[in-house]
Amino acid sequence: MKKQLILILLASVMLFSLAGCGKKEVPTEVSTQLAEPLNVPVSKVTLGAMEDFYEATGTVQAKRTTQVSANMLGRIVSFPAAEGDTVARGQTLVEIDNRESQTQLQKANAGLKEAQAALLEIDKSVIAANAGVKTAEAGKTLAEQTFARYKELFERKSASGQEFDEAQAKLKAAVSELDGAKANVQTIISKKQQVNARIEQAKADIANSKVTEGYGKIISPVSGIIVKKLAEQGAIATPGIPLLSIEDNSQYRLEAAVEESHSKLMQIGKRVNVRIDALGQNEFFGIIAEIQPAADSASRSLTVKIELPANPLLKSGLYGLARFPIAQKEGISIPQTAIVQRGQLSGVFIVGADGAAQFRIVTTGKTADGFVEILTGLSVGDEFISADASRVKDGTKVR
Repeated sequence: MKKQLILILLASVMLFSLAGCGKKEVPTEVSTQLAEPLNVPVSKVTLGAMEDFYEATGTVQAKRTTQVSANMLGRIVSFPAAEGDTVARGQTLVEIDNRESQTQLQKANAGLKEAQAALLEIDKSVIAANAGVKTAEAGKTLAEQTFARYKELFERKSASGQEFDEAQAKLKAAVSELDGAKANVQTIISKKQQVNARIEQAKADIANSKVTEGYGKIISPVSGIIVKKLAEQGAIATPGIPLLSIEDNSQYRLEAAVEESHSKLMQIGKRVNVRIDALGQNEFFGIIAEIQPAADSASRSLTVKIELPANPLLKSGLYGLARFPIAQKEGISIPQTAIVQRGQLSGVFIVGADGAAQFRIVTTGKTADGFVEILTGLSVGDEFISADASRVKDGTKVR
């Protein structure tokens, strides 16, 4: 009985297994959709008029640069300015130890007071000397009158010879006393002139000491930005040796080196397209302000200085490009947004007949106003992706 039950169970298991093997899986249905074309602008290559121009590279320089130096020898006690600081005209930049000048000023003031006091005493002496002259003149007048009377009496034998001689001697003494009084006045006047000279010298010394004392503070002669600092606090300032350099940051120029063969294109006052890479790829107008009269014998070029419009981002030393128009020509130009860089290669994505994009290497020429000249690689009628090229790859469908 047990053996029959086991056989029945085995048969059931085999039937269940055979039934499972006979089932077929129903494949899962996967819906696939075709990729949508990428929406990017597509343009057609055309031949058009282009402006031919000559390009010259240059460097931005401040129109005015001022070297600031000391007017006196002394130790720098204060030099707070730093490179890059903006300063105003009249601002104190450097202070130099000027205690010696202050001492000289005090000495000159003391000399002036002493001379002025001496002048007061001399003026009193002049008054007294002039009074002495008047007294001497009165004595001389009296002696002359007395002598005249005695002379008349002596001639009439009414006076003795001794009396005549005494009157004559008194007259001579009175004349001598008057001469002495006058000489004394002249001596005092001479001393007064000397004292006046001392006063003038003292005043000159005071003025000079004040100027020298003023040299202790170095004032900025212009407004601008400090581009170079050549000394520090504690150093010895020497007259004529620059301490710092200030450039006028209100106006800059592009100093471009122009080949002598293109010098005929230069004309003062003419507008020129300029691009400063540090300010971006946009171009702006500059004005030719100065043309160097002589060419450099080594490079066969001359320097053209171009006034630049005010821009707070401008600074000396920036690289710039000046573009001088020559003539009109025909050629192919496309937007710079179409150019794709792959390492050192430049290219564009061409759109084929099947609507797929394909990278093509091109040779570029000059750029201007957001367009670039194409020298090789494109033909009239080619379709290309003119913008958003970074979103495209080889084979990308764009239509």
